Amino acid sequence: MRISSLQAGSRGPVLDLRDSRGLVGFVGESDPLWDEFLLGLRTAFGSRGGHRGPGPVVEGAEGPVVVGTAAFEAELEAVLAAHGLRREEYGALWFGDGPARTWLAAAGALLLGPAGADEMRGGGGGGGDGSAGGLADVWVARLARDARGEVERLMRLQEEVGGLEARLSEAREEAAIARGDAEAGTMAWVRERQDAETRLLLYRDRERELRGQLTSTDEAGEDGPCGRCGRELGDRAGPVGEALREEWESVVQDGRWWRRRRDQLEGKPDDLQGSENRAMALGAEAESLAEELARRKVQGLELEAAARRLDGLLELSARLRGGGGGGGEDRKGAGAGGEERRARLLSETRRRVRARIHGKVVALTGGRLLGAFPELFAVWAGGEGRGGEDVAVLEVAARIALVELAADAGAKLDSVIFPEGLDRLHREDRARVVAALARLARSIPVVLVCAAPRVAAAVPECFDFLYRVRGVAEGGGIRRQRSGIGAVWLGG
Repeated sequence: MRISSLQAGSRGPVLDLRDSRGLVGFVGESDPLWDEFLLGLRTAFGSRGGHRGPGPVVEGAEGPVVVGTAAFEAELEAVLAAHGLRREEYGALWFGDGPARTWLAAAGALLLGPAGADEMRGGGGGGGDGSAGGLADVWVARLARDARGEVERLMRLQEEVGGLEARLSEAREEAAIARGDAEAGTMAWVRERQDAETRLLLYRDRERELRGQLTSTDEAGEDGPCGRCGRELGDRAGPVGEALREEWESVVQDGRWWRRRRDQLEGKPDDLQGSENRAMALGAEAESLAEELARRKVQGLELEAAARRLDGLLELSARLRGGGGGGGEDRKGAGAGGEERRARLLSETRRRVRARIHGKVVALTGGRLLGAFPELFAVWAGGEGRGGEDVAVLEVAARIALVELAADAGAKLDSVIFPEGLDRLHREDRARVVAALARLARSIPVVLVCAAPRVAAAVPECFDFLYRVRGVAEGGGIRRQRSGIGAVWLGG
């Protein structure tokens, strides 16, 4: 199901993705072409085999296949059967189609597998022979095992909180001492530099004064006045001139020394530079530890929720093992018990999906939506929220979680599309989201997103390819360019 081309309309422009890989960005400001590409894909996918004419193309098992044709339907049916997905759920996984409830249903089906998804939906294995209860017991045991692993992981992380707090306190103390040393060194350097400048100016003034006295004494000779007492020099003119010359030469030598000293102090001394570098390094270490400690405290809240989920699963598993299937005496009671098991399994699966999306939202926003997540998720899951920065990052988090669940379930995804433009995101979230999509592209051959020029220009190193729109409506075209930071191949 790797998309090799998208087409806008029956005769519109074609987006050729055959040679693209990794994180691919469609860069356009306000051109409607992206929406036309998605509309063409959605229309062809929804035709259920009745699509005619050109349209989106995928690389099938035996070559290119047009989406919506009978050949495409045959390949799609095999994928749906292998992973217990419904058609609309695969559309949600593949290109973000449908409402939020469809995304969540797809996530639940991928989490439980084909048999578990069928059980949740009330299909297969009903009866009073215990098969439904046995199936539910198997999947509840799997959920409990995963939940126990998550609790143990979070507990290990929480055990390190005390050590982190001690390291943070020590790092802050060392950073404060280093900053104090650097500030003291800076003040001493400034004082010494100012003293050198002042002394140099004094020696220059004195040199000019002595040079003037020496010049006037040489010109006036024996009849000239003494520059200090004002009396006529007479036969003392020679010795006075010699004394002035010696003093002037001494002042010149001292002035040169202070000039060199001033020049030496123009740049920061090596020990001061070392103190400042150490203070900066310790400050950065303290900030890093503080961020890690904040993340661990957030994980502490996740630990409480994970422990509650585990307790509920263990209770449900015990009830299932004790409920058994006792013959056909009370089919109505058995049916009611099956419905109860299905409801509990469905509720727990939804909680697990919600927790997974919650973790993604916290990571993508740096904890910004930690307190607002419950209400935000409830509104979005109910289909009431489709706009705003917070809903945008929630949708991206849900799509990433959905794709990762598909990969965990063994679904071989060769391409996925994130339909909403990244410019809808909060400015502080964009870089983290693009980085997360780039990581996702390491396991998915093609991850296609829409990005405004300012978003693509901010983190070009995350994209492998960029498609830039050049006024298609006015006769322009689509220009593809390589991006990223390149690839290095190491061979032995």
